[in-house]
Amino acid sequence: MTVKTIPIVLLGLVLAFPALAVQGASEGLLLWYQTVLPALAPFLILTQLLTVSGGAGLLVKPVYPLVSRLFHVSASGTYILLCGLLCGYPLGAKLCGDYFRQGKISQKEAQYLLAFCCHPSPMFLLGYVRQQLPVGINSGLLLLSVCLPVPLLSFLAQKLYQPQTGGQRTSSPVRLETAPVCLESILLSSAETMVLIGGCMMMFSIFALWIRQLSILPVRLQALVAGAVEMTTGIHQISTVFPKYTAVAPALSAAAFGGISGIFQTKSVLSDSLIQEKHSQEGLPVTSKNAGGLSIRHYVLWKLIHAGLTCIAAQLLIHLMQPLGL
Repeated sequence: MTVKTIPIVLLGLVLAFPALAVQGASEGLLLWYQTVLPALAPFLILTQLLTVSGGAGLLVKPVYPLVSRLFHVSASGTYILLCGLLCGYPLGAKLCGDYFRQGKISQKEAQYLLAFCCHPSPMFLLGYVRQQLPVGINSGLLLLSVCLPVPLLSFLAQKLYQPQTGGQRTSSPVRLETAPVCLESILLSSAETMVLIGGCMMMFSIFALWIRQLSILPVRLQALVAGAVEMTTGIHQISTVFPKYTAVAPALSAAAFGGISGIFQTKSVLSDSLIQEKHSQEGLPVTSKNAGGLSIRHYVLWKLIHAGLTCIAAQLLIHLMQPLGL
């Protein structure tokens, strides 16, 4: 099957199973409307307002000395990291791409940050994920399982990319560029990003529903594959078919990975910053026009590593917390 035939096959499946397509699209859009839109849209708007108004500098200033020492990032990189950790997919990646295109961070620092700045938000973990899992799951377990691997990811990514940010880590006050504030353009940009996310969730929720109909696969394997395709619907299915504590590790791994849907969302917000890998695949020379971008392949690899480390961390924390009654 070639890239050209995949849309034809998918269109055939939609026409052959229209009821499933409508149900999957409805589930995806409902999740987007009820969970993702209210949680992410305000952060998208406010982070852009902070960036253009200069408020980002005030936000970063108190934590910049500590974060820059721990993660070896510049002032702009500190802001990207904080927003990525607190606001959830795909805001960290979007800011990383935006700041890279604007020249506020280098290519090496952008690729370094992209390895660990895009995560499920605490609101998503303590809200949606906790609601899906059985009652009694400790909130600290959810947050720690996803966040503990971040320093290790940072260490590995630093060794690989070697970001040159040392010259920017000074004791002087943090100053980020300001620009004229245009609320209309910020709202339009945020709406465009949310529509992209909603479209990805809708399409991949259809795929996840098709997977649930594959009776040849064991029920638990269906849930795991669904989680790898679209994390929100997958987490719901994982929590349904796995016993209480057994569901925690795979559900959190799906959240840390973000699903194939999350990868497409990230690729959408990074579209202007990605390496044009088609040139290298076709054997064409790499020029200044297609070099020096960010790699979505590297991003996928880091997400897989994060998912694996999250699974290990969750299992270890469960074994530590259960005897203590936490």
